[in-house]
Amino acid sequence: MSRTVHFKIGDQVRSVQVTPEGDRFQVRIGERSYVVAVRQGELGRLDLCVDGRRRRAYAAKQGDRVHVWLDGETWTLIKTDLRRRGAQPSDLGGSLEAAMPGKVLDVLASEGDVVQRGQVLVLLEAMKMELRIQATQEGVVSKVWVRPGQVVERGQRLVEIT
Repeated sequence: MSRTVHFKIGDQVRSVQVTPEGDRFQVRIGERSYVVAVRQGELGRLDLCVDGRRRRAYAAKQGDRVHVWLDGETWTLIKTDLRRRGAQPSDLGGSLEAAMPGKVLDVLASEGDVVQRGQVLVLLEAMKMELRIQATQEGVVSKVWVRPGQVVERGQRLVEIT
C-alpha cells in the first residue's frame, strides 16, 4: 500500500510517495522514482542503497522537523498536511530539546529575549553535522539550560519559551 507524505523543504513543498516492496521501497519524488533499501544504525545513522548505490545519511528529529545530513549537506524537512491550509507545525510546549547527543557550538538567545517562530536559538554539532535548533513558537525565552561547549544528551532541555 502506497503512502504519500508532504514535506516542506525551505519554501518548497515536495510530495514523496513511498511503496513497500518486500525489504525495499519504491520512492517517488515528483517525476523521479528510486528503489531504496534502508538499514537503521545507532544514533540516527541510515545505511541506504539507492538504485544500487550505497549512501550513508544521518537523521535527527526535533519536534515536527527532521534534520537530514547526506553527502555533506543538511536539509530540514517539515511534514505538512496540505488539506489544512495555514496549519502551523506543532510546538513542543515551549521546551526545545536535543534530538541527539552533541556539543553546543553557540547559544544565540538569552533569557528575556523575544523570539519569532523559526528563529535559530542554539547551534549543536552532532555526528559532524550542524543542527540549528529553532523556536517552534513566538514568545519570550524564559530559561536557557545550556552554554557553549557543553555536551548534551538526547532529550536534554536546551531552551524554554513562554
